[in-house]
Amino acid sequence: MDALVTSFERKWETSPSVGNGELVSPEYYEYLRLEGIFVGERLKKLIWKVDLRVLPQLILIYLLAYIDRSNAGNVKLFGALEDMHLSGQDWNTALSVFFATYALGGVPSNIALKRVGPNLWLPVLLTLCGILNIGHGLQSSLAGFTSLRLILGLIEAGIYPGCSYTLTNWYSPTELHNRMTIFYSGASLAGAFSGLLAYAIGHLDGTWEYRGWRFIYIIEGLLSVAVGLAAFWFLVPNPGKVTGWLSDDEKQFLLLRKKFSHGGQSGVHQEEAFSWKFAKQAFRSMHVYSVAAIEFTAAGVVYGISYVLPTIIADLGYGSLNAQVLTAPPYVFACLVVLYSGWMADRYKQRALAVVLPNVMAAVGIVIIIVSIRLPGIPGVTYFGIFFLAAGLYCVSPSVTAWISLNCAGDMKRAVSIGLMISIAQLSGILGSNIFLAREAPLYPTGFGICITLLVSFGIIWPGIYWGILKKINAQRAAMSRVDIAARYTEEELADMGDLSPLFRYST
Repeated sequence: MDALVTSFERKWETSPSVGNGELVSPEYYEYLRLEGIFVGERLKKLIWKVDLRVLPQLILIYLLAYIDRSNAGNVKLFGALEDMHLSGQDWNTALSVFFATYALGGVPSNIALKRVGPNLWLPVLLTLCGILNIGHGLQSSLAGFTSLRLILGLIEAGIYPGCSYTLTNWYSPTELHNRMTIFYSGASLAGAFSGLLAYAIGHLDGTWEYRGWRFIYIIEGLLSVAVGLAAFWFLVPNPGKVTGWLSDDEKQFLLLRKKFSHGGQSGVHQEEAFSWKFAKQAFRSMHVYSVAAIEFTAAGVVYGISYVLPTIIADLGYGSLNAQVLTAPPYVFACLVVLYSGWMADRYKQRALAVVLPNVMAAVGIVIIIVSIRLPGIPGVTYFGIFFLAAGLYCVSPSVTAWISLNCAGDMKRAVSIGLMISIAQLSGILGSNIFLAREAPLYPTGFGICITLLVSFGIIWPGIYWGILKKINAQRAAMSRVDIAARYTEEELADMGDLSPLFRYST
């Protein structure tokens, strides 16, 4: 106990106060007091409690949403094109329009989420996604299928940024990246689960004279509706809404930690109220567009590969059902690598490396695939390349989402920045669903060529440049005197500045 008191007193004495007035509020001193209490095992127990209550619900929501999006590659193998009389280009067009509305939906969705709360907004979105997927399974024409894809893109656009923002309500900057990767591992598992579920449902192909693709959409849609309705009761949006499993001190600590811990503990709180002014700041932030370029690349390659992966494996000599099963192991491996990547990033506080190294891994995977599919008799090598590619790609999205979350303050700006970054990046789905041309199977030179170019340019080179920019800004701010800062700005002015405050330090 004496050690805790001494730690608290030291932080109190070194907190940023200057001259005749305080640069920080009394709330900050309460936060320091609680921070001195929640250390060591006590902090670990609290975060473990949060992990068990918060992460599973968000993982399940995102897993189901991602299955709804990614099952297009699976249904193609079970007669969707034949039943709806679609050409390969018709199919690509129907997939592409999803991303046009997906790119439009992220920002307004996160604004609505900020207004009404994740506990209401996310269940609504998942339930609607399930209903729309049931509708997919009932279609018989290009017009009907394409119309539903347009609506699905608009609705589903809010789920990933909404879940990501919800995580920022619970975790500190030193915990967020790791939890982002745990949450995003749901996407990796979705790829595996989608393939296995498609394999199981595929055995219904021909039942009641219906092709298997219809059963895939309808059964997965019903599952999403059931979980979406249940989420109205089990989803907890932030510590302030908890009843029963957090003590008053635990709730207060988590709430104040969110308010004061971003950007280095400057003692200045971040604004948390709904505000159009802070929403507009997100559109002028260089960080949104810098990170969106990285995510655009990863997302485009992910979508392109996910649509043709069952076909690529089938072209290696496996039947449709076996191809569905063989899509699962690469995604499981990717899930494990994603988890390790997030743990390392938080442990060593290296955000740029957590982006660059996975992109290098993905690029190596593509090179292995490009070379091996041109050589007969080595399908195992191609399959090995798919493992590398999937593992590298799936690490990027949680890394960049954590990066933008840590480098945008306050709360409203962060919510809009996450939505805007993801919306811009999802335009790459239009690219990804059109670069793997059916007439170029099984070599797909256009698709793989574009993927490797994007990965090197914006997945490896650009993150290094952005890292250098952040380091330079941090160095310039570190050279400024706290006395000068306190003389020039009030606490409210510094809070309004968010990450533009001279006291804020960017995560690199």
